[in-house]
Amino acid sequence: METDPIATNPAPAATAAPQPSPPHSAPKGGRLKRAAQIVSDVFSPLLAPTYCMAMAMWITPLQILPESTRMGATLGVAIITGAIPLCLLLLLFHTGRIADMCISRRSERTVPMIIAVLAYIGAAVYLGILHAPMWLRCFFYGAAASTVIALFVNLRWKISAHAIAIGGMAGMMLWLTATGLATVNAMIWLTGAIILGGIVGSARLVLERHTPAQVMTGWLLGAVCVFISMCMI
Repeated sequence: METDPIATNPAPAATAAPQPSPPHSAPKGGRLKRAAQIVSDVFSPLLAPTYCMAMAMWITPLQILPESTRMGATLGVAIITGAIPLCLLLLLFHTGRIADMCISRRSERTVPMIIAVLAYIGAAVYLGILHAPMWLRCFFYGAAASTVIALFVNLRWKISAHAIAIGGMAGMMLWLTATGLATVNAMIWLTGAIILGGIVGSARLVLERHTPAQVMTGWLLGAVCVFISMCMI
């Protein structure tokens, strides 16, 4: 009686159906970096002077001026310290003078800082033509002074321009608080300006643009220069 030969090679086991791979999750810290970039863009040094001008127009005795006058003056400052420097930075970028619009390289910061100094002085002259009070013009002179100092510091050491700008805002609010010129609860605004400085500084650290020392030094430089300048009226 013949029997079937015993199979020496067992049939391969059934292979499990491939499972769909889970969707790729966002890189660790991706959302945090995106939020930090948004904060950096919203509180860019190109925009901070306009915010300060708006504060001066709406939370000081200047609020008695017609709204059209306040809006026009603020728009003028936005053009001088924001739009014109932005156009010049775009020109530098397209001609290869700067590698990126963030001006990450210390060696490329000299010309943009000179542009910023001229913009702040231009804003002060513009406000003088409008017969704005001296304390408001001194804010922009203080911003120009802090940028000049940062320009020389930058020859050896990178410093945060974002922190300088937000520090200048805090310096202005400190002066408005000390002089009692603010028509609102100045302590709340001053506290908010200081907290905002911490948020912006943290954003620069998250993006790895600066070290804590560069952020803290920048904030102090902006605050001290603006406050002292406004005290000299």
